[in-house]
Amino acid sequence: MRRWLVSLFALLPFSAQADDALIGLGYLNGLVGVNLEWATTQNSFFVMPAYYVDSSGLDTDEFRWAAGWRHKMERGMMDESGFYTGLMAGDFGGERHYERLGAGFEIGHQWVKPYSRWTVSGVIGAVEALECAEYKAAFRCDSEEEQEQYDLDVEPVVILGISYSFRR
Repeated sequence: MRRWLVSLFALLPFSAQADDALIGLGYLNGLVGVNLEWATTQNSFFVMPAYYVDSSGLDTDEFRWAAGWRHKMERGMMDESGFYTGLMAGDFGGERHYERLGAGFEIGHQWVKPYSRWTVSGVIGAVEALECAEYKAAFRCDSEEEQEQYDLDVEPVVILGISYSFRR
């Protein structure tokens, strides 16, 4: 069994070689950050460490993140322009200064040039439920009535995003 696992891990770099390593900027519903992406022939994996931006500028008090997987729809390669689908997860708490994790289904389009790539996408998903004490000051959650009033349920979320990346 151990030899089989060692053989599998030895083959992984050859079966999942990267065609493109991309670095750029991304924007997702108020989150702005560095878009780091690894694209294989038909799939792409990205992570975006980010901060929230509002009318007063970049809010560096709260670190945010988003990550995801994308797959080309038309059986094409990820180094070609066209539509893609995928999954995305991240901290979509926004300007509220508390962590609120979410996940969803992504659909988008990419425009690929020899040294760059633009993406525009939309995500339909949900964000997690939070109890009053997880995001409000403790004195606001004293009574059971206040706890029920301020508890947040699972909520639907729509996320719009755009990114610009340089290709190697």
